Amino acid sequence: MGTPLKNPPVYLTLVQARFNPVLKLADYVPSVQEGLRKAGYPAYTQQSSVVMRLPNTQEMQQQPSALPQPAQHVQYFFSNAAQTHGFVLNSDALTFQSSDYGTYEKFSAQFLQGLALVHDLVKLDFTERVGLRYLDHVAPRKGETIDQYLVPEVLGLGARLGGQLLHAFSETFCAIDKVRLRSRVLVQGGSLVFPPDLLPNGVKVHERFLQPSEVSAMVDTDGAVEGRELFAMDAVKKHLDAIHAVIGDSFRRTVTPHALKAWDE
Repeated sequence: MGTPLKNPPVYLTLVQARFNPVLKLADYVPSVQEGLRKAGYPAYTQQSSVVMRLPNTQEMQQQPSALPQPAQHVQYFFSNAAQTHGFVLNSDALTFQSSDYGTYEKFSAQFLQGLALVHDLVKLDFTERVGLRYLDHVAPRKGETIDQYLVPEVLGLGARLGGQLLHAFSETFCAIDKVRLRSRVLVQGGSLVFPPDLLPNGVKVHERFLQPSEVSAMVDTDGAVEGRELFAMDAVKKHLDAIHAVIGDSFRRTVTPHALKAWDE
């Protein structure tokens, strides 16, 4: 998001490419694991769960009364020894997550390296969605208030209503060229939180984000380019660059100059 801050508030970052289903993915996992192990991700686990699969359009046309059916869902996890970076692979997506973001250039390069490895082995046909998501923890320093860190539009009515603020939530969803951007801000008391649809899988959050705070905020910024395209690494990188630019602008419009200065000291 522009020039890196000395103490950025980002505590988890994810990037994902969704692609055509690969039903024989398990056949390729040993080769994927060996390639990622050599690239610096030696830790490996897998997780199975049962999910309800909804009938597709063709199935509904053939049998209008078709019901959701249970299906096995398997995910494969590959992480570095420090548990700060990790890949999650399933039959139709590769996700890279990090609790030690660094810079966009390095972060995106790590993901693209993993995606190229999967493509070389599996020969992916197309992408359905390319996405990038940042979780930022906004915690005022001692003697400061949350309104010094966030713009009024995302703070809610807590200051006007009086009493003790339990939580305030705002969400904005918009289209900026090809990028669909969803920006959520949750202001509440207590410690670090995660969105209900997102938990860190196999990565550890830095201790500095785990300190309790009287009032803090989660800024959840999620951008994506959707639509089926023939698979091409250059196209994936181009989409990520465009999404990153939109997310960076959104973040700078959500926080205040005071916040940026505080995180750069």
